[in-house]
Amino acid sequence: MQPYDDVASRERIVVSGPEVPVGAMAVTSLALALRETATNAAKYGALSGPNGSIRIKWEAQDSDFHLEWEETGGPLIIAPPQTGGFGSVLTERSITYQLGGKIDYDWRRNGLKLSMVVPLDRLGI
Repeated sequence: MQPYDDVASRERIVVSGPEVPVGAMAVTSLALALRETATNAAKYGALSGPNGSIRIKWEAQDSDFHLEWEETGGPLIIAPPQTGGFGSVLTERSITYQLGGKIDYDWRRNGLKLSMVVPLDRLGI
């Protein structure tokens, strides 16, 4: 995420969460999801303008890994995208099929809120 945190005067991207072990196969899916979402934020969302920011937080809860991505300060969202691009489709398939997780997109007017849940035992693969 560091390449997208380009404003020296304040942090545009704030991340928080405990250490969670992630295996070699799972890290590829997680990295793909984060990179794709960050790229879209830079093109169309909170990182496309000077005042936007993103908060990413995660936790291990019961037997699941929970991640939330919340964008604010970007362009107003009039309507959710009608179709997903190749990267978005690949991200959803990776999280859903490879990791047995779930990814939800909440296209709020003031910015995207993404929620991801993955079973902790699938992160070790």
